[in-house]
Amino acid sequence: MINSLDRKRFVLLALITVIAASLLVIYLSWPFLNVIILSLFGAYVLRPLDRTLRKITKIKSRRLSAILTIVVVAAIFSAVFLNIIFILGYELARFQPIVMEYDVNAVIDGAMELIDNYIPDSIQENMRASLGSSASDAIKFTISHLQRFVLGFISNLAIITLELVIVIFMVYYLLIDGENILQTFIEVLPSNRVNIVEDFLNHLDSIYNSLFNVYLIVCILTGIIGAVGLTLLGVPYPAMWGAIIAILALLPIVGPGTFYVPASIFYFLTDEPVKAVILFIFGWLFLETIPGNIIRPRLMMQRGHIHPIITLLAFTAPLFVVGAIGIIVGPAAYGFMLAIYRTYMGFEVEKKQENNDEIEINDTD
Repeated sequence: MINSLDRKRFVLLALITVIAASLLVIYLSWPFLNVIILSLFGAYVLRPLDRTLRKITKIKSRRLSAILTIVVVAAIFSAVFLNIIFILGYELARFQPIVMEYDVNAVIDGAMELIDNYIPDSIQENMRASLGSSASDAIKFTISHLQRFVLGFISNLAIITLELVIVIFMVYYLLIDGENILQTFIEVLPSNRVNIVEDFLNHLDSIYNSLFNVYLIVCILTGIIGAVGLTLLGVPYPAMWGAIIAILALLPIVGPGTFYVPASIFYFLTDEPVKAVILFIFGWLFLETIPGNIIRPRLMMQRGHIHPIITLLAFTAPLFVVGAIGIIVGPAAYGFMLAIYRTYMGFEVEKKQENNDEIEINDTD
Protein backbone atom coordinates (compact mmCIF):
# COMPACT_ATOMS: atom_id res chain seq x y z
CA MET A 1 0.00 0.00 0.00
CA ILE A 2 2.81 2.40 0.93
CA ASN A 3 4.72 1.66 -2.26
CA SER A 4 1.62 2.23 -4.36
CA LEU A 5 0.92 5.52 -2.58
CA ASP A 6 4.52 6.66 -3.00
CA ARG A 7 4.38 5.77 -6.67
CA LYS A 8 1.22 7.81 -7.18
CA ARG A 9 2.76 10.77 -5.37
CA PHE A 10 5.89 10.53 -7.50
CA VAL A 11 3.84 10.37 -10.72
CA LEU A 12 1.75 13.35 -9.61
CA LEU A 13 4.84 15.35 -8.64
CA ALA A 14 6.55 14.46 -11.93
CA LEU A 15 3.44 15.46 -13.87
CA ILE A 16 3.23 18.82 -12.08
CA THR A 17 6.93 19.41 -12.72
CA VAL A 18 6.61 18.59 -16.43
CA ILE A 19 3.56 20.84 -16.82
CA ALA A 20 5.28 23.70 -14.97
CA ALA A 21 8.44 23.32 -17.04
CA SER A 22 6.42 23.17 -20.27
CA LEU A 23 4.50 26.33 -19.37
CA LEU A 24 7.77 28.08 -18.52
CA VAL A 25 9.30 27.07 -21.85
CA ILE A 26 6.21 28.28 -23.72
CA TYR A 27 6.28 31.57 -21.82
CA LEU A 28 9.98 32.13 -22.55
CA SER A 29 9.61 31.15 -26.21
CA TRP A 30 6.41 33.07 -26.89
CA PRO A 31 8.15 36.25 -28.20
CA PHE A 32 9.86 34.04 -30.79
CA LEU A 33 6.71 32.17 -31.79
CA ASN A 34 6.76 33.66 -35.29
CA VAL A 35 10.43 32.74 -35.62
CA ILE A 36 9.71 29.13 -34.61
CA ILE A 37 6.79 28.88 -37.05
CA LEU A 38 8.87 30.34 -39.88
CA SER A 39 11.71 27.94 -39.06
CA LEU A 40 9.47 24.86 -39.14
CA PHE A 41 7.85 26.07 -42.35
CA GLY A 42 11.21 26.86 -43.94
CA ALA A 43 12.68 23.48 -43.03
CA TYR A 44 9.70 21.59 -44.46
CA VAL A 45 9.56 23.62 -47.68
CA LEU A 46 13.34 23.44 -48.24
CA ARG A 47 13.56 19.69 -47.59
CA PRO A 48 12.82 18.72 -51.25
CA LEU A 49 15.35 21.28 -52.48
CA ASP A 50 17.93 19.92 -50.04
CA ARG A 51 17.40 16.39 -51.38
CA THR A 52 17.57 17.59 -54.99
CA LEU A 53 20.82 19.47 -54.43
CA ARG A 54 22.32 16.39 -52.76
CA LYS A 55 21.47 14.30 -55.81
CA ILE A 56 22.77 16.89 -58.27
CA THR A 57 25.99 17.80 -56.45
CA LYS A 58 26.63 14.26 -55.08
CA ILE A 59 27.24 15.80 -51.65
CA LYS A 60 27.02 13.15 -48.92
CA SER A 61 27.38 15.49 -45.96
CA ARG A 62 23.98 16.69 -44.74
CA ARG A 63 25.63 19.74 -43.20
CA LEU A 64 27.12 20.90 -46.50
CA SER A 65 23.90 20.27 -48.41
CA ALA A 66 21.90 22.19 -45.76
CA ILE A 67 24.32 25.12 -45.97
CA LEU A 68 24.15 25.10 -49.78
CA THR A 69 20.33 25.01 -49.72
CA ILE A 70 20.09 27.92 -47.31
CA VAL A 71 22.68 29.99 -49.20
CA VAL A 72 20.90 29.51 -52.55
CA VAL A 73 17.46 30.41 -51.18
CA ALA A 74 18.76 33.30 -49.04
CA ALA A 75 20.62 34.79 -52.02
CA ILE A 76 17.53 34.68 -54.24
CA PHE A 77 15.13 36.12 -51.68
CA SER A 78 17.61 38.75 -50.50
CA ALA A 79 18.11 39.95 -54.07
CA VAL A 80 14.35 40.17 -54.70
CA PHE A 81 13.55 41.80 -51.35
CA LEU A 82 16.37 44.32 -51.54
CA ASN A 83 15.33 45.15 -55.09
CA ILE A 84 11.79 45.95 -53.89
CA ILE A 85 13.08 48.06 -50.98
CA PHE A 86 15.50 49.92 -53.27
CA ILE A 87 12.78 50.66 -55.83
CA LEU A 88 10.35 51.84 -53.14
CA GLY A 89 13.00 54.04 -51.55
CA TYR A 90 14.05 55.47 -54.92
CA GLU A 91 10.52 56.23 -56.05
CA LEU A 92 9.52 57.70 -52.71
CA ALA A 93 12.63 59.91 -52.68
CA ARG A 94 11.83 61.35 -56.11
CA PHE A 95 8.11 61.46 -55.52
CA GLN A 96 6.53 64.78 -56.48
CA PRO A 97 2.86 65.28 -55.64
CA ILE A 98 2.38 67.74 -58.52
CA VAL A 99 3.57 65.23 -61.14
CA MET A 100 1.46 62.48 -59.59
CA GLU A 101 -1.64 64.66 -59.56
CA TYR A 102 -1.00 65.54 -63.21
CA ASP A 103 -0.81 61.86 -64.12
CA VAL A 104 -3.96 61.09 -62.15
CA ASN A 105 -5.84 63.92 -63.82
CA ALA A 106 -4.71 62.60 -67.21
CA VAL A 107 -6.12 59.17 -66.37
CA ILE A 108 -9.39 60.74 -65.15
CA ASP A 109 -9.67 62.82 -68.33
CA GLY A 110 -9.18 59.67 -70.39
CA ALA A 111 -11.96 57.96 -68.46
CA MET A 112 -14.26 60.96 -68.91
CA GLU A 113 -13.74 60.86 -72.67
CA LEU A 114 -15.16 57.35 -72.75
CA ILE A 115 -18.46 58.49 -71.23
CA ASP A 116 -18.54 61.94 -72.88
CA ASN A 117 -21.56 61.14 -75.03
CA TYR A 118 -23.61 59.54 -72.26
CA ILE A 119 -23.38 61.97 -69.31
CA PRO A 120 -24.09 65.73 -69.30
CA ASP A 121 -21.15 68.14 -69.02
CA SER A 122 -22.22 69.49 -65.62
CA ILE A 123 -22.28 66.01 -64.11
CA GLN A 124 -18.95 65.22 -65.74
CA GLU A 125 -17.34 68.24 -64.09
CA ASN A 126 -18.62 67.19 -60.68
CA MET A 127 -17.43 63.63 -61.26
CA ARG A 128 -14.01 64.85 -62.41
CA ALA A 129 -13.61 67.02 -59.32
CA SER A 130 -14.81 64.28 -56.99
CA LEU A 131 -12.60 61.62 -58.59
CA GLY A 132 -9.60 63.95 -58.58
CA SER A 133 -10.02 64.73 -54.90
CA SER A 134 -10.54 61.06 -53.97
CA ALA A 135 -7.58 59.92 -56.04
CA SER A 136 -5.36 62.58 -54.50
CA ASP A 137 -6.34 61.53 -50.97
CA ALA A 138 -5.79 57.85 -51.85
CA ILE A 139 -2.33 58.60 -53.27
CA LYS A 140 -1.30 60.60 -50.22
CA PHE A 141 -2.60 57.84 -47.92
CA THR A 142 -0.72 55.13 -49.86
CA ILE A 143 2.50 57.11 -50.04
CA SER A 144 2.45 57.92 -46.32
CA HIS A 145 1.97 54.24 -45.44
CA LEU A 146 4.75 53.19 -47.82
CA GLN A 147 7.06 55.75 -46.26
CA ARG A 148 6.20 54.46 -42.79
CA PHE A 149 6.82 50.90 -43.93
CA VAL A 150 10.24 51.70 -45.37
CA LEU A 151 11.25 53.81 -42.36
CA GLY A 152 9.90 51.18 -39.95
CA PHE A 153 11.84 48.46 -41.74
CA ILE A 154 15.04 50.49 -41.54
CA SER A 155 14.53 51.33 -37.85
CA ASN A 156 13.81 47.67 -36.97
CA LEU A 157 16.58 46.32 -39.17
CA ALA A 158 18.63 45.10 -36.19
CA ILE A 159 15.73 43.10 -34.70
CA ILE A 160 14.74 41.73 -38.12
CA THR A 161 18.33 40.68 -38.76
CA LEU A 162 18.52 38.90 -35.38
CA GLU A 163 15.28 37.03 -36.01
CA LEU A 164 16.45 36.12 -39.51
CA VAL A 165 19.72 34.73 -38.15
CA ILE A 166 17.80 32.59 -35.63
CA VAL A 167 15.50 31.32 -38.39
CA ILE A 168 18.50 30.39 -40.56
CA PHE A 169 20.19 28.47 -37.74
CA MET A 170 16.98 26.63 -36.80
CA VAL A 171 16.30 25.72 -40.43
CA TYR A 172 19.89 24.48 -40.73
CA TYR A 173 19.61 22.15 -37.74
CA LEU A 174 16.12 20.98 -38.72
CA LEU A 175 17.36 20.07 -42.20
CA ILE A 176 20.18 18.06 -40.61
CA ASP A 177 18.35 16.36 -37.73
CA GLY A 178 14.65 16.72 -38.56
CA GLU A 179 14.21 13.18 -39.82
CA ASN A 180 16.19 11.75 -36.88
CA ILE A 181 14.04 13.67 -34.40
CA LEU A 182 10.88 12.33 -36.04
CA GLN A 183 12.23 8.77 -36.09
CA THR A 184 13.19 9.00 -32.40
CA PHE A 185 9.66 10.13 -31.58
CA ILE A 186 8.21 7.13 -33.43
CA GLU A 187 10.56 4.70 -31.69
CA VAL A 188 9.38 5.71 -28.19
CA LEU A 189 5.73 5.09 -29.07
CA PRO A 190 3.95 1.92 -27.94
CA SER A 191 4.33 -0.80 -30.57
CA ASN A 192 0.58 -1.06 -31.13
CA ARG A 193 0.39 2.66 -31.98
CA VAL A 194 3.29 2.93 -34.42
CA ASN A 195 1.29 2.00 -37.53
CA ILE A 196 -1.48 4.52 -36.93
CA VAL A 197 1.05 7.30 -36.19
CA GLU A 198 2.99 6.46 -39.35
CA ASP A 199 -0.25 6.56 -41.36
CA PHE A 200 -1.05 9.93 -39.85
CA LEU A 201 2.43 11.28 -40.68
CA ASN A 202 2.13 9.99 -44.26
CA HIS A 203 -1.22 11.72 -44.68
CA LEU A 204 0.17 14.88 -43.09
CA ASP A 205 3.20 14.92 -45.39
CA SER A 206 1.00 14.39 -48.44
CA ILE A 207 -1.37 17.19 -47.42
CA TYR A 208 1.38 19.62 -46.46
CA ASN A 209 3.14 18.86 -49.73
CA SER A 210 0.02 20.02 -51.59
CA LEU A 211 -0.76 22.98 -49.36
CA PHE A 212 2.80 24.27 -49.04
CA ASN A 213 5.26 22.89 -51.58
CA VAL A 214 3.00 22.61 -54.62
CA TYR A 215 1.15 25.84 -53.85
CA LEU A 216 4.40 27.73 -53.24
CA ILE A 217 6.07 26.33 -56.37
CA VAL A 218 3.12 27.35 -58.54
CA CYS A 219 3.07 30.86 -57.02
CA ILE A 220 6.81 31.32 -57.58
CA LEU A 221 6.44 30.01 -61.13
CA THR A 222 3.59 32.46 -61.70
CA GLY A 223 5.78 35.32 -60.47
CA ILE A 224 8.63 34.28 -62.77
CA ILE A 225 6.27 34.06 -65.76
CA GLY A 226 4.88 37.47 -64.82
CA ALA A 227 8.35 39.04 -64.59
CA VAL A 228 9.37 37.64 -67.99
CA GLY A 229 6.12 38.73 -69.63
CA LEU A 230 6.28 42.24 -68.17
CA THR A 231 9.87 42.55 -69.35
CA LEU A 232 8.82 41.71 -72.91
CA LEU A 233 5.93 44.18 -72.68
CA GLY A 234 8.22 46.95 -71.47
CA VAL A 235 6.53 47.45 -68.08
CA PRO A 236 8.84 49.22 -65.59
CA TYR A 237 10.35 47.21 -62.70
CA PRO A 238 9.31 43.74 -63.94
CA ALA A 239 11.27 41.91 -61.22
CA MET A 240 9.49 43.81 -58.47
CA TRP A 241 6.07 43.29 -60.06
CA GLY A 242 6.89 39.60 -60.58
CA ALA A 243 7.56 39.24 -56.84
CA ILE A 244 4.30 41.04 -56.05
CA ILE A 245 2.41 38.77 -58.49
CA ALA A 246 3.86 35.72 -56.71
CA ILE A 247 2.66 37.09 -53.36
CA LEU A 248 -0.80 37.88 -54.76
CA ALA A 249 -1.00 34.36 -56.19
CA LEU A 250 -0.70 32.98 -52.65
CA LEU A 251 -4.06 34.50 -51.75
CA PRO A 252 -6.95 32.60 -53.40
CA ILE A 253 -9.45 35.48 -53.19
CA VAL A 254 -6.97 38.15 -54.34
CA GLY A 255 -4.91 36.47 -57.05
CA PRO A 256 -2.77 37.95 -59.85
CA GLY A 257 -5.86 39.68 -61.26
CA THR A 258 -5.36 42.33 -58.59
CA PHE A 259 -2.29 43.39 -60.57
CA TYR A 260 -2.95 42.86 -64.27
CA VAL A 261 -6.56 44.15 -64.35
CA PRO A 262 -5.76 47.62 -62.88
CA ALA A 263 -2.52 47.72 -64.93
CA SER A 264 -4.47 47.02 -68.13
CA ILE A 265 -7.01 49.72 -67.27
CA PHE A 266 -4.17 52.16 -66.58
CA TYR A 267 -2.51 51.56 -69.96
CA PHE A 268 -5.88 51.76 -71.72
CA LEU A 269 -6.65 55.14 -70.14
CA THR A 270 -3.17 56.47 -70.94
CA ASP A 271 -3.62 55.93 -74.71
CA GLU A 272 -1.84 52.56 -74.93
CA PRO A 273 -4.77 50.28 -75.81
CA VAL A 274 -2.64 47.65 -77.57
CA LYS A 275 -0.40 47.16 -74.54
CA ALA A 276 -3.50 47.13 -72.32
CA VAL A 277 -5.16 44.34 -74.32
CA ILE A 278 -1.96 42.28 -74.57
CA LEU A 279 -1.32 42.67 -70.82
CA PHE A 280 -4.87 41.61 -69.97
CA ILE A 281 -4.74 38.54 -72.23
CA PHE A 282 -1.29 37.62 -70.92
CA GLY A 283 -2.42 37.98 -67.31
CA TRP A 284 -5.64 36.02 -67.78
CA LEU A 285 -3.96 33.20 -69.71
CA PHE A 286 -0.50 32.84 -68.18
CA LEU A 287 -1.05 34.18 -64.64
CA GLU A 288 -4.54 32.85 -63.90
CA THR A 289 -5.75 30.07 -66.21
CA ILE A 290 -2.66 27.96 -66.87
CA PRO A 291 -1.19 28.03 -63.31
CA GLY A 292 -4.55 27.67 -61.54
CA ASN A 293 -6.35 25.23 -63.83
CA ILE A 294 -3.57 23.16 -65.38
CA ILE A 295 -0.27 23.24 -63.47
CA ARG A 296 -1.51 23.25 -59.87
CA PRO A 297 -4.21 20.51 -60.24
CA ARG A 298 -1.76 18.18 -62.00
CA LEU A 299 0.91 18.65 -59.35
CA MET A 300 -1.60 18.17 -56.53
CA MET A 301 -2.97 14.98 -58.10
CA GLN A 302 0.47 13.42 -57.76
CA ARG A 303 0.23 13.58 -53.96
CA GLY A 304 -2.66 14.49 -51.67
CA HIS A 305 -5.74 15.97 -53.30
CA ILE A 306 -7.12 18.94 -51.35
CA HIS A 307 -10.65 20.22 -51.92
CA PRO A 308 -10.71 23.87 -53.14
CA ILE A 309 -12.92 24.90 -50.20
CA ILE A 310 -10.28 23.74 -47.71
CA THR A 311 -7.57 25.54 -49.68
CA LEU A 312 -9.63 28.73 -49.75
CA LEU A 313 -10.34 28.66 -46.02
CA ALA A 314 -6.80 27.62 -45.08
CA PHE A 315 -5.10 30.48 -46.91
CA THR A 316 -7.71 33.20 -46.42
CA ALA A 317 -9.56 32.98 -43.08
CA PRO A 318 -6.47 32.93 -40.79
CA LEU A 319 -5.20 36.18 -42.34
CA PHE A 320 -8.08 38.03 -40.69
CA VAL A 321 -7.40 36.37 -37.32
CA VAL A 322 -3.62 36.25 -36.80
CA GLY A 323 -2.35 38.49 -39.62
CA ALA A 324 0.34 37.68 -42.19
CA ILE A 325 1.62 34.64 -40.26
CA GLY A 326 -1.80 33.10 -40.90
CA ILE A 327 -0.69 32.16 -44.41
CA ILE A 328 1.50 29.53 -42.70
CA VAL A 329 -0.52 28.77 -39.55
CA GLY A 330 -3.80 28.38 -41.45
CA PRO A 331 -2.76 25.65 -43.90
CA ALA A 332 -0.81 23.92 -41.12
CA ALA A 333 -3.88 23.77 -38.84
CA TYR A 334 -6.37 22.80 -41.55
CA GLY A 335 -3.94 20.24 -42.96
CA PHE A 336 -3.40 18.74 -39.50
CA MET A 337 -7.12 18.28 -38.96
CA LEU A 338 -7.56 16.84 -42.47
CA ALA A 339 -4.75 14.35 -41.77
CA ILE A 340 -6.50 13.27 -38.56
CA TYR A 341 -9.76 12.78 -40.48
CA ARG A 342 -8.11 10.74 -43.25
CA THR A 343 -6.23 8.62 -40.72
CA TYR A 344 -9.43 7.92 -38.80
CA MET A 345 -11.34 7.05 -41.98
CA GLY A 346 -8.53 4.75 -43.11
CA PHE A 347 -8.51 3.06 -39.70
CA GLU A 348 -12.29 2.57 -39.84
CA VAL A 349 -12.12 1.15 -43.38
CA GLU A 350 -9.33 -1.24 -42.35
CA LYS A 351 -11.29 -2.30 -39.26
CA LYS A 352 -14.44 -2.94 -41.33
CA GLN A 353 -12.42 -4.95 -43.83
CA GLU A 354 -11.02 -7.13 -41.03
CA ASN A 355 -14.54 -7.74 -39.70
CA ASN A 356 -15.75 -8.72 -43.17
CA ASP A 357 -12.81 -11.10 -43.56
CA GLU A 358 -13.63 -12.71 -40.22
CA ILE A 359 -17.27 -13.13 -41.25
CA GLU A 360 -16.23 -14.73 -44.55
CA ILE A 361 -13.91 -17.15 -42.70
CA ASN A 362 -16.68 -18.11 -40.25
CA ASP A 363 -19.12 -18.65 -43.10
CA THR A 364 -16.59 -20.85 -44.89
CA ASP A 365 -16.10 -22.96 -41.76
